Amino acid sequence: MTTAPAKRLGVHCVALLGGLGIVGVLLWNAGISEVVRYLQHIGWFAPLLIFPYLSVALCDAKGWLCAIPSVAQPVAVPLWQLTLMRLAGEAINNLTPTANLGGEPVKVYLLRLQGVAADAGLASVVAAKTALTISQVVFILTGVPFLLYRLEWMRQEWWILGPLVLLAYSFAALLVRWQQKGLMGKVLRLLRRVLPHWRALARWENSAERIDAHLVHFYGEDPRRFFSSVAYHLLGWLLGAGEVWVFFTLMGVQATVVDALIIETMVQPFTAAALIIPGALGVQEAGGVFLCRLLGLHEGAGLTLMALKRVREAVYNLIGLAVIARFSGVFLPRQSHSS
Repeated sequence: MTTAPAKRLGVHCVALLGGLGIVGVLLWNAGISEVVRYLQHIGWFAPLLIFPYLSVALCDAKGWLCAIPSVAQPVAVPLWQLTLMRLAGEAINNLTPTANLGGEPVKVYLLRLQGVAADAGLASVVAAKTALTISQVVFILTGVPFLLYRLEWMRQEWWILGPLVLLAYSFAALLVRWQQKGLMGKVLRLLRRVLPHWRALARWENSAERIDAHLVHFYGEDPRRFFSSVAYHLLGWLLGAGEVWVFFTLMGVQATVVDALIIETMVQPFTAAALIIPGALGVQEAGGVFLCRLLGLHEGAGLTLMALKRVREAVYNLIGLAVIARFSGVFLPRQSHSS
């Protein structure tokens, strides 16, 4: 193992151990008995905890489907297969410290098995990731007024929300603009200057041009698909807030839908800030506990909520890994195509 990968592995291990330490401290402060009490209240309804996320997964898959160029599909990919493909990619994203990018090549590969050209598949992944990111920003901004209201900071609402909206709009516009200006081609040209002896880059030039053409068409000539993708992803985020409310209800916690919305929206920045820790372990739990305490809920409820979300995430990660392991089996049957 070379020095650089060894250092990265060491950093990730230290970050993971730090996350486990945070979980331990939170569990000590909240009390194991409190967490057990909430879990006992769920009882035999525990299997129901995995079902709310299914609607989120379907919405996200539908958002990805909107981003796949229609001219690139010799055979339409069913939504259920696309959902499994996305779970496969997200499993890699959740289990590896790759800034939520490690699973994207897996999605492209699985799309390729279904007859979608690699350049169109990569363009769809980039576009869907962009739509997901923009919808997440909109989702977070949706929760800000409710949080300010709960904190009785409504007089300062526009002083806080106004700059955030302007910053979010500028970020989204810049993100789309980069892709409309031929982002993949620019990246490839930069790599050729940095690595002039890497011959494979020359073979990728045509692919980069096709990817850029797909992205330009997606954002400029067919904007309805882009806005539809953002809308489906945003609906998925909102259903995620509904999942929090269902969890609280099964736990016996007296929390409103607004409380669930605030927690789910405001925990996103905590998760995004911990990119080097697989699954943002510890940081996400700390965010959940902090937000519950802020809303007047017991910190044990926040820790139990995050633990339940981890269990649900683990179930869907296992499904995703099973899809990767058996991509040519019953989950994702190969399509035969003439050369």
